Amino acid sequence: MRYQQIILDVDDTLLDTEATVHDSLVQLFKSHGWEISDEFEKEFHAYNQGLWRRLEKGELTLNQLYEIMFPDIIKKYCGVEVDGMETADEFHSYFHTGHKLLPGVKDTLRYAKRLGYSLAVLSNGEQFGQEHRLELAGIRHYFDLVVTSQEAGVQKPNAEIFDYFFARNGYGPNQTVFFGDGLSSDIMGAENYGFASIWFNHRHRQKTLPVHPLFEVDNYAQFQRILKKDFAPTALR
Repeated sequence: MRYQQIILDVDDTLLDTEATVHDSLVQLFKSHGWEISDEFEKEFHAYNQGLWRRLEKGELTLNQLYEIMFPDIIKKYCGVEVDGMETADEFHSYFHTGHKLLPGVKDTLRYAKRLGYSLAVLSNGEQFGQEHRLELAGIRHYFDLVVTSQEAGVQKPNAEIFDYFFARNGYGPNQTVFFGDGLSSDIMGAENYGFASIWFNHRHRQKTLPVHPLFEVDNYAQFQRILKKDFAPTALR
């Protein structure tokens, strides 16, 4: 095989994060008697994505992100003041039970293991939360290693998180390919560290960074074709 190890992201790569965020917001608002709107969800999504980009750049810690995640936007739409960390904790109590898989995940993980690949997870997130969601989704057992930014103390795409990851398994970067949806955190992170990647662009986002993944796919059936043909350049033709 051309590669021996596949690293996968969690949020919006294995698990349907958009669905989980929606369900968690609905539960949060219901518990407080607030009215949720499409406008709120749209603005929250854009605001939250911006916070995660700042996290990736090292401008925020995870705790700082959680602290500022809700107060301003809830005051704007609901007219109430909330404690940032308490509200984030409640939101995550719902979020950490969300485990809806994206289509084709289980079949692809099973197929990759049958081919002999070692599978691992590298995620910007909390260790307990991500492990718990993978267990609830019934896929934790496919992975030989699960590393999060909380455990490593640094976020993707920083090189230090990849140092931490590769120090904990028996494979090197030249034996590894990263499969993820994050153009900055996953694809640029892998490329800057010197190993291959596949961009899982199922949300059909614009390519805004000068990165060079081996392939760009928008579904797991395409990923399986790449595995079947051992990453041959013509795999998707």
